[in-house]
Amino acid sequence: MQVAEGGNLWNLLAWQGGELMLGWWSDASEPAIDAEWIHAAFRTPPQNAARRHALLSGRKGGDEMPRGRIICSCFSVGERAIGEAIASGCRTPAALGAKLKCGTSCGSCLPELKALLAAKRVQA
Repeated sequence: MQVAEGGNLWNLLAWQGGELMLGWWSDASEPAIDAEWIHAAFRTPPQNAARRHALLSGRKGGDEMPRGRIICSCFSVGERAIGEAIASGCRTPAALGAKLKCGTSCGSCLPELKALLAAKRVQA
């Protein structure tokens, strides 16, 4: 078992036979974790101590930022990339599709893309 705690932070990983069995990340507000990376660790556990330690923090090491919630499953496009594309000038689902490919395959993410675009317009 690995535990990290301090202040309002309390993170826990439970391992059995080299397999990740449980992960818990908490903070005073929503913890900034890379959920996609964590889910992948349940399927294929990290093989070295540095990666296991990084997993305890909930984020990959280095400069890589979490993608956020995956909006487009077809092309694995996260909420963060979509937000950045909107901030850089994409104003329609077609513009997002041209830049990121989201919404250009099955189309099931189009309602979510439209909602994100509308939310950004309200914030502006």
